Amino acid sequence: MQLDLTNRPSDPELLQRLVRDIAAAIDHRDTEIERLKSIIKQLQRMQFGRSSERIDPDQLALGLEDLDSDIGRFEEAQPNLASETKAPS
Repeated sequence: MQLDLTNRPSDPELLQRLVRDIAAAIDHRDTEIERLKSIIKQLQRMQFGRSSERIDPDQLALGLEDLDSDIGRFEEAQPNLASETKAPS
């Protein structure tokens, strides 16, 4: 979702809906980030736990590849919020 900051709507209802949509996108992004962090911690525990509990390096690589693809899909699905927070010059 790209916003044209030079051509903002003036309708208060539309602006409120836009803010709610952006807040929902941020909330969803934060939830997804926490999920991915949890996966990383789990993989790290599997890799660096007790020697009897260590994961095979190939299995770790597969898990990290899955994580990279999840991150890529998530980033592509998210709106570009960095440009939305900048004030127009």
